[in-house]
Amino acid sequence: MTVQNTVYYIIGVTAVLCIMILIFYSKVKDADPLEEPKGAVLFGIMAVEFVENMVRQATNKELTEKLSPYIASIMLYIFFANISGLFGIEPPTANYSVTLTLAAITCILIEVISFKYKGGKDYVKGLFEPFAPFVIINLISKLGTLLSLSLRLFGNIISGSILMSVIYQLFAMLSGLIPVVGKFNIVGVLVAPFLHMYFDLFTGLMQTYLFATLTVSFIGNELPDDSK
Repeated sequence: MTVQNTVYYIIGVTAVLCIMILIFYSKVKDADPLEEPKGAVLFGIMAVEFVENMVRQATNKELTEKLSPYIASIMLYIFFANISGLFGIEPPTANYSVTLTLAAITCILIEVISFKYKGGKDYVKGLFEPFAPFVIINLISKLGTLLSLSLRLFGNIISGSILMSVIYQLFAMLSGLIPVVGKFNIVGVLVAPFLHMYFDLFTGLMQTYLFATLTVSFIGNELPDDSK
């Protein structure tokens, strides 16, 4: 059985994240709570406050405490997976099985929270509103959430990877027209870093933010008005 390279990339990204989290944990653990935070500790505090504010605006105080760690985790993973192309490896999020898995976990979480806050009776009743035949449409709508989250992330990342591959080939052709250094892709070396800043770094950050924002928005939409 052949193992896809994406599997190794996923393991690699996960391992790097685990090491970074352990290093960050040691810094937070050793930090003096009476001193003004700085460096990694200050960045961590700002990141936690950002995520908590995002979740609180769409949900409620109870869910903010429970949901923020999950949102922070998927944001951290998706961001580093998206920008892994900067380090010469294929982004795991350029594989649809990865984005589908992330979206599936999110959709299951949405339904669990909806069931908890609405109660079993109202949850089932909502599937048949406004009329009983609408159950089919409502179920398709839930499937649409899964496809929307997974395809949006996958499409944007894979398109960036494909475009960069085409651009590198174009740059190699242009470099071949330059005397002496034609065998070396000098045009790519000079121009590609700026394109990577957009296709990998900027797009990766934006897609991370969109995935997290849509997740909390979908969850917030499932909450009864009196629970917000």
